Amino acid sequence: MPKGDRTGLPARVGSRRVDVGGYLIWIQVAGSGSPAVVFESGGGNDSSVWSSVEPELRRQKAVTTVLYDRAGLGRSEPKRGPYQIGDEVAALRKSLTASGVDGPIVLVAHSYGGFVTLLTAAADPRVAGLVLVDANIPGFFDEAQVQRLLTRFNKFADELERADPRTAGVMIPIMRALPQTARQVREIVLPRELPVIDIVPEETWVESPEEVAAIRREHQAFVASSPAREAVFASGSGHFVMRDRPDLVVDAASRLIDRVRARN
Repeated sequence: MPKGDRTGLPARVGSRRVDVGGYLIWIQVAGSGSPAVVFESGGGNDSSVWSSVEPELRRQKAVTTVLYDRAGLGRSEPKRGPYQIGDEVAALRKSLTASGVDGPIVLVAHSYGGFVTLLTAAADPRVAGLVLVDANIPGFFDEAQVQRLLTRFNKFADELERADPRTAGVMIPIMRALPQTARQVREIVLPRELPVIDIVPEETWVESPEEVAAIRREHQAFVASSPAREAVFASGSGHFVMRDRPDLVVDAASRLIDRVRARN
């Protein structure tokens, strides 16, 4: 495979399921125009969470958009064997290449999808910009915080398995692998010049005042670490900013698209 998985071919508009190594990932390419905007959903969510954003962004900016479901979610098959976040990154890259999606690419990521997106951006030169939508920031996930999250999750894991076995089949392996995942993402080094817009909502997914303060500090430190990064505050929004304030997500992605176009 050429460096960066570049194909040099036009994106293949339409939906398909791509074999990424013994299981099938569903992916949909729509529209035309550069850059391609790829949407990465949070843990346990399929691509339908972007239904208020993707068509509007495509209409406004005349870009190629890409929706896909990670393994075990939506229309994608589960992956057998132990969970490794590197497999998620590899599946995304293979799916994009099989669909003819060349660079530049803007990744728009929510929640746990931030981990997948940051790892992808660090490894794939096609990535030209990121929009993070209350996305996981590595600095927040130190060893102590990971253990607190695992303790909480374990209290309702059995209930989740009874109520929603399919979602549990995705989330339980993700959470069991969280210590290793967190160590891996804490080592990420992004290109300093990579444009990033980091959207932080008024009410995030953690609840205690101490954790809210800590996660906001980490978002601030992440943005402050590069002049190419920008913070956006989503007033009146909860964790699912794309549902509560889709206008903000569309606006952030639109401005990042303009920045990428100006550079290419």
